[in-house]
Amino acid sequence: MKKVSIITQCEQLIRDVINGFALKDIKRPFHEYIVKALKFKKSNDWNQICSLLDLLGDTEDAKENFEKYGITGPTKFKDNGEMYLRLYGILNSIYLQKSAVIEFLELVNIKEKKEFKIILNQTKILQIRHIAGAHTLDFISNGIITSHQIAQHSLESGIIKTLDSLGNFQEFDLISLISDFNKIANEILIKATEKFISTVFKSSKEKKSSFSNKLNLIKLQFEGHWVIETEDIMNPIVVKFSK
Repeated sequence: MKKVSIITQCEQLIRDVINGFALKDIKRPFHEYIVKALKFKKSNDWNQICSLLDLLGDTEDAKENFEKYGITGPTKFKDNGEMYLRLYGILNSIYLQKSAVIEFLELVNIKEKKEFKIILNQTKILQIRHIAGAHTLDFISNGIITSHQIAQHSLESGIIKTLDSLGNFQEFDLISLISDFNKIANEILIKATEKFISTVFKSSKEKKSSFSNKLNLIKLQFEGHWVIETEDIMNPIVVKFSK
C-alpha cells in the first residue's frame, strides 16, 4: 500500500472541510456564501485557496516522483537533458510548494506566520534552487552578485556540486535537503490546518472535534507513529513508538 504523505493528507483534510460547505444546497450566490462560511476576510480568498490546494497536490506529486526515481528518472538510458529537466523541475516544484504553504498561512492568519515564512525561506533546498534553478547568473549573497556553474558529472549522483565566480565550491545532497524541507513544511502545514479548522468551526464544537481528531491522526504519523486503518474509519489502530 502506497504511503500517503503528510502534505497530501493535510490537503485532503482541508478539501474535506471546504466540501462540507461547498456541496450544500444554498439559495444565495455561491461565492458570497463560501467566503463567509470559511471565515475569509477578502472575496479573492476563495480563489486563492482553490489555487494553492491544487498547487500543493501537483508539487507533491512531483516530489514523490523524484523521491522514487531520483534525478536520472525512470528511463534506462543516461540522458543529461532529462537530468537537467528533473533538476530544474524538482527545485522549482519545491519553491512553488513553499509559496503555496506561505499563502495558506496568510489565509488562515496564523499568529506565527512571519516566523514560519522565515523558516521556510531559509531552508537549504531553496538556496540551491536560487543557485541552480533561478539565479544562476545573478545570485546575491551578502550583497555580492556571483554567477555559478553546475558540475555536470555530479548530476547522476544527486549530490549537486557548484562553483561560483569567486572560486567557492559547494555540495548539495538533494534527497537529504528535500527530506529536511519536508519535515519543516509538514509541521507548519499541520499547524496552519489546525488554525483553519479552529476558525471555520469556531461555533460548532462537534464539527471541530471531528476534523481535529482526523488531524491528530496526521500529527501522530508526523511524529513517527503508525496509523492503521480499520473498517471503522473513525477508530484506526495507532501503534506508538517511544522516542
